[in-house]
Amino acid sequence: MADQAEGERPNYAEENAVRNASESLHTYDEASDTFTAIFGQPVPAATIVDEERDILVRVEPQSRAVVGFVIPNFKAWYAARFPDGGEFELDLPSTWPVGRPEDEAPVSE
Repeated sequence: MADQAEGERPNYAEENAVRNASESLHTYDEASDTFTAIFGQPVPAATIVDEERDILVRVEPQSRAVVGFVIPNFKAWYAARFPDGGEFELDLPSTWPVGRPEDEAPVSE
């Protein structure tokens, strides 16, 4: 990066946020009523409960990069938030902030 300070490491999570979003894989499993989005290549990640959005966020533990999300009970979740239908967007950070209560108890690794 031209505007990067000498010796400073690049922030790949921020640099790749747009690319990852454009390369995301979205799936819906009708049998379990679960919507899943994976950003970029699948990587091992912790699942953190995001109570604000009522979703499960997948976070790569070392970089804290958000690598995807899962919405269980998708039909009810969608109906409650988008009663008029249409496409939906989630505003997730590119990296999961440290110090949020959800960080203390990941659902899985």
